[in-house]
Amino acid sequence: MVWDVISNQEAIEIVSSTPEREESSKRLVESAVSAWKCKRRGIAMDDISAICLFFHSSSTSQQDDPIKLPY
Repeated sequence: MVWDVISNQEAIEIVSSTPEREESSKRLVESAVSAWKCKRRGIAMDDISAICLFFHSSSTSQQDDPIKLPY
């Protein structure tokens, strides 16, 4: 599971740094698989899937800034 090995902030950074939005969920899953293999060595891997939603902003300056969680 993605959230067992990747934090919310890490997920946001992975998705927002992916140049093509179509590839963002694939990259997030690949990162989770890689993290699982490092952090949960020897434990069977769960199925990992992800869906990324993108919300449009009326301001172009907000689209250029990375998304930050309020914590």
